[in-house]
Amino acid sequence: MCENKIIIMCGGKGKRLGNLTESIPKTLIKIGEKTILEMKFDNYMNQGFKDFILCIGYKGNLIEKAVEEFKFPFNCKFSDDGEPAGILKRLNKAKDLFEDKVILTYGDTFADIKLSLLSEMHEKSGNEATIVVAPIQNPFGLVEFDSRGKVTYFKEKPILNYYIGYAVINKSALELIPQRITDMPDGDGLITFYRILMAMEKLGTFYHSGLQMTFNTEDELKYVRRKFADFYTTKEDK
Repeated sequence: MCENKIIIMCGGKGKRLGNLTESIPKTLIKIGEKTILEMKFDNYMNQGFKDFILCIGYKGNLIEKAVEEFKFPFNCKFSDDGEPAGILKRLNKAKDLFEDKVILTYGDTFADIKLSLLSEMHEKSGNEATIVVAPIQNPFGLVEFDSRGKVTYFKEKPILNYYIGYAVINKSALELIPQRITDMPDGDGLITFYRILMAMEKLGTFYHSGLQMTFNTEDELKYVRRKFADFYTTKEDK
């Protein structure tokens, strides 16, 4: 039995999805036959996790109702800091619901990460937070140049590493952050929080090269639905 709690960020409005999120929150959008929230629960429980915290905001009542209807054998608590709250403020609001650390995941992101391994590596690292990074190939050549316009660096279609919305964060780290940073909007507070830990040399990484999907626009949602269908079709054929 896993002792770690998982916190799922479900408070955003998903404005860039247009009409799709006028009546439901982003995390209740269906990818295949299930909502992304239900897919996340399936994934986490299959890994042995049973304790969850949902940070809700926009149409949070619909998320609470959906969780009741899932009828999953888990423990789930809700934390609501209002619709305008940014990610760090929601996380800080929920810190009394977990002990020494929590596994953070975004409600609009799905990845086949081995969370127990992520948590174990974090514990051994001595870091205050460990963020999950994944590779992405930039489709363009990157160029740097000096004040004279002379090219100083050129790399064709480089592989870049980016943060995918999964992390393990110590409760003690949240207690280091001043209120003015906690109150920053959207993801600004969380990124500033990570930068502070980076300056302290207390921010680590966990590299993930497997499946990961997220969406912010209708076009990205269409792509994710195709990618998800292809992934599971391939798995069933093996």
